[in-house]
Amino acid sequence: HDPSVTPMPFNLLRGKFEFRPHELTIWSGFKGHGKSLMISQALMTAIKRGKKIFVISPEFRPESVLERMLYQFAQTTSPTPEHINEFMSFVTERMWLYDAQASLKPKVVIALCRYAADTLDVQHIVIDSLMKCGMAPDDYGAQKNFVDQVQSVAHKYPLHIHLVAHARKGNDDSKPPKLNDVKGASEIADMPENVLCVWRNKEKEKNPNQKHDEPDASLTVEAQRNGDGWIGAVNLMYDPDSQLFFEPGNKPEGSQYVRF
Repeated sequence: HDPSVTPMPFNLLRGKFEFRPHELTIWSGFKGHGKSLMISQALMTAIKRGKKIFVISPEFRPESVLERMLYQFAQTTSPTPEHINEFMSFVTERMWLYDAQASLKPKVVIALCRYAADTLDVQHIVIDSLMKCGMAPDDYGAQKNFVDQVQSVAHKYPLHIHLVAHARKGNDDSKPPKLNDVKGASEIADMPENVLCVWRNKEKEKNPNQKHDEPDASLTVEAQRNGDGWIGAVNLMYDPDSQLFFEPGNKPEGSQYVRF
């Protein structure tokens, strides 16, 4: 297996999709459908494989980002002091968080990406989200320019950049969003190497008994320019206690991250 790539935490995607260096992935989905949770889970897999991460997340305080990862690491929302100590030693020197909860200017985000690549020698950068990068929702020119510059950083350095871009809130979130549902300039979905859509089955959450045989969520690879170009969806279940997505029949049990 190529050590420069980072696989997804789902066996169903083995050989079909992975995060390669010099690429940009757009993560899309409706608000509240679990994009940040899923990214957090993917980052845990990356750190476990010795990758270093830089997170620019004006949407969430660093404490929130760490708390979510802690739950996923310990596989419980009631972690013990041992879990916390183990988790902190797991992420120290492997993850950096930029602490700013205000909208950032596009050029600052690009400078941060370059800094992380040059100085911290990271393999993954997460920008959560495009909405918080100082551009008006209808300024498509600025959005296109920003995505272009982010992608240039990814092309220059041996790293993978993850950019969260929300899906347009239609009147129906009962089906997964598509490529053309990404909010903003069309280039946001056209330019990157990969586009992923995260969707939660909200109808099932409202009527669990009637829909117990349906999946809780899905992850769709909407676009993949490299690799073998596979596109398709995988159905997933969700465990609220560990805040982990998992494949049907593969429920997380106890911490699989303890040995590293």
